[in-house]
Amino acid sequence: MTTKDKILVYGAGGVQGGAVASKLLKEGHAVHTIVRNSDKAAQLQEQGITAFVGDLTDASSLTPAHHGVNKVFLVLPVDYDLERNRQFIRNTVDAAKEANVKLLVFNTSGFFTDDVTGVAAYDIKKELIAYVKQSGIPTIILQPTFYMENFLIPGVVDNQTLAYPVPADSAVAWISMEDAAAYSVYALNHPELAGKTLPIVGPEALTGNQLAEQFSATLNRKIQFYSLPVEAFEEALSPMLGKETAKGLADSYKWLGLNSHFQLLPKPDQVSDELRSATRGTPLQEWVKQAVQNGFFAQ
Repeated sequence: MTTKDKILVYGAGGVQGGAVASKLLKEGHAVHTIVRNSDKAAQLQEQGITAFVGDLTDASSLTPAHHGVNKVFLVLPVDYDLERNRQFIRNTVDAAKEANVKLLVFNTSGFFTDDVTGVAAYDIKKELIAYVKQSGIPTIILQPTFYMENFLIPGVVDNQTLAYPVPADSAVAWISMEDAAAYSVYALNHPELAGKTLPIVGPEALTGNQLAEQFSATLNRKIQFYSLPVEAFEEALSPMLGKETAKGLADSYKWLGLNSHFQLLPKPDQVSDELRSATRGTPLQEWVKQAVQNGFFAQ
């Protein structure tokens, strides 16, 4: 197979970046990535990914991974320390600019707004986007809503309840990480989209109650939706993600819950026909069936 582009994929050792890297390899692209230790690098090398050991806080350590690269897929770690994120932003974007990459595709990993919110989750993304734009690098920004994989967080879905910190009557267009990866690869293959911010969401917007109905129908048991208080969500996440990350996530949900901000989330009809050609999007019930086949949601 003829190699097409050489693309640096941040986070190729994780779920989001890993899905993008896998699709790019299947298309014949060469994939670079950056990991924090040699053991992880060796694992990825076995998958056909050229992995470099580096750290987002160390600008010089990012340079080798950019050698010969003409495109970059950027997704940042979940981190709500504003100064540390500024360092991530400066180092990743400056390295791409120094390498003279021809295209940067940035997946924001969630909603953002141009308004100043005082919420780290949104203000961090706003700063990153501003820094990318002033760099002069041709950039495509991808904006998802919430990932369906959040339903796999322990305690979100149990035998009888789906508990999540969204209102029961607010419709959200959830997206699977596989679909997000398909849109990301499409963007990497279409540099003419540079300069655009593109919503990437699933094919249906569902309220909390509709989520429960579809889980019930697919799992063949009665599931009720419970609008989980944000404070309880934060408390449940703290042991898994740490207090700082749990608080950062919780603050973003609190802001969305104010003044009907959930209505600002991208809707299915905002995804262009061109992007939909990359994937029609996975309906929730189809995603749940796939999750069951992978051993999740057992009664």
